[in-house]
This record gives sequence, structure tokens and C-alpha cells, in this order.
Amino acid sequence: MAKIGIVDTMFARVDMGAMAIDEIKKNYPDVEIVRRTVPGVKDLPVECKRLLETGNSKQETACDSCMAIGMVGGAPVDQVCAHEGSLGIQQVKLLTNKHIIEVFVHENEAWTGKEFYEICENRVRKHAHNAVLLVTDPAKLTEYAGKGMRQGKEDEGPVEVDERTMRIAVVVSDFNSNITEVMEDKAIETIKTLDAEPVKIIHVAGAFDMPLAVKKLLMDKSVDAVVALGAVVKGETAHDEVIVKNTARALGDLSLEFRKPIGFGIIGHDADYDLAEERAEEYAERAVKAAISLAMVLQK
Repeated sequence: MAKIGIVDTMFARVDMGAMAIDEIKKNYPDVEIVRRTVPGVKDLPVECKRLLETGNSKQETACDSCMAIGMVGGAPVDQVCAHEGSLGIQQVKLLTNKHIIEVFVHENEAWTGKEFYEICENRVRKHAHNAVLLVTDPAKLTEYAGKGMRQGKEDEGPVEVDERTMRIAVVVSDFNSNITEVMEDKAIETIKTLDAEPVKIIHVAGAFDMPLAVKKLLMDKSVDAVVALGAVVKGETAHDEVIVKNTARALGDLSLEFRKPIGFGIIGHDADYDLAEERAEEYAERAVKAAISLAMVLQK
């Protein structure tokens, strides 16, 4: 009978250890489970080592594999702790010659508490099967080789080798909405005219809010390019220039970081309301064409 160690932390804000135990008990009732809880991720390696070597006491038999389950906060120090904990886990695996399934969930993987909880549950339940099968039936995992299995979110599946429809996402600023609504309609029309598919549309308050929304879309591997649409109208100060230049710089950095095109369809700076209204459809159409054209070039 296999014996699996479950080691989780007090730092975590979701009881992932209980999820792992529930998943194993439901699917592998003959498997013995030993659970231990430590303060944080840097404490996981030594507790896993104790379970894998002695079962945590001289009277217990050693575990066959372990799950090291931890939550990683969003601060830089948390990232350092996670890295150190992970290095320790790798050392324990080599020293004991046994598998440890590292199940870390980073706080910045999610945008909401609900999404974070879902990632935790998905990841830990899927990895619970891996922890058992690596001991009881390792050949079973070969059936899933190259299938793009993911823990935490939906499986991605195998790499697409055939040509597919270009998928374009759009971010729209609601400031000067009478103008940007026209831009959005024209952008969607142009995307479809060019035989691409508009997949996601996000509305934000203003142009300065666009980069974070664009980043979220760029993180989606199904999105090939993003189009940013906005109208920044000139006022009595240089505010419009500051907004447009900083937004453009941020979007340019994101394009380089994620290696995907971003169509820049933001009117301004130095454009009054009438001029912005006049340029609305032109800017939207041009931004879409630029994004799709570059995406096609990059994919050749």
C-alpha cells in the first residue's frame, strides 16, 4: 500500500492540504496519508525529508512520495522565500531519491479571491493524482505526455501546428465614450473584415488605466494581439500629453515583454474634441490593421 505525505503551511490562506487529502481518499481509498503542517514554504523541505526518510518518527514507515503545498505572497520577499523553499525541495528529492510534488500557488496569479481559490483547488487536486500515480502506476502518466496538461487552470492541449483564425482582443477607454464607442464598433468591424476573430473586450475608465488591462489579455495564450482604443482630448494643461506619452511607453514595454503586437489606437495628444471625433474611425481601423499585420509577420 502506498503512503503519501501531505505537507502544507500555516501561511496559506486556503486549506489546500485538506483538498489534497479529500482528492486522494475519494480516488485512491487504499492509499495511506500522513499530514504535517509547517509555518511557511521554507519549512517544507525538512518536513518532507523527515516523512520520506522515517515517516516523522522511528515507529512509522517512510512515505513513498510527498506533496509540498504552499502559498506564495505577492511581495518580493515572498518570491525569494518561495525560490529558497523550492531549491530545498529539489535537494530533498535528490537526497531521498523520491518524488516531491511541489504545489505552490502565487498570490499574483489571480485577479480576485474567487479566482485564486479556484486555482488552488484545481492545482492541488490535479497534483494529488500525480503524487499517487508516480508511486503506484507511473506508466499511467505517459498517456498524458505532450498533451499540454496544466495544474491550476484549464489544460492548454497540444501545440497548434495548423493555421487558425487570428484572435484579437480589444481594450477600450470609456473616457469620451461618445468617441470611443464609435472606435470600438469600427475596430470590431475591421477585425471581422480581415478574417480575424474578436475574442475579448475590456472597458476601462481612461487611457492611463489601459496597460494593466492589456497585460491581462497578453497573458492569455489564446490572444494573438491586442488593440488599445482611447481618445485623450486636449485641455488647458499638459495633462493630455503626459497621459498619452506614458500610456504609449507602457504599452510598448508590454508588447516587447510578451512578444505580441499592440495596436495603438489612442487619439492625442494635442487633439481637441472635434478633431478626435473626426479621427475616431480612422484611428481604430489603423490600429487593428497594424496589430494584425505585425502578428502575421511575426508568425511567419
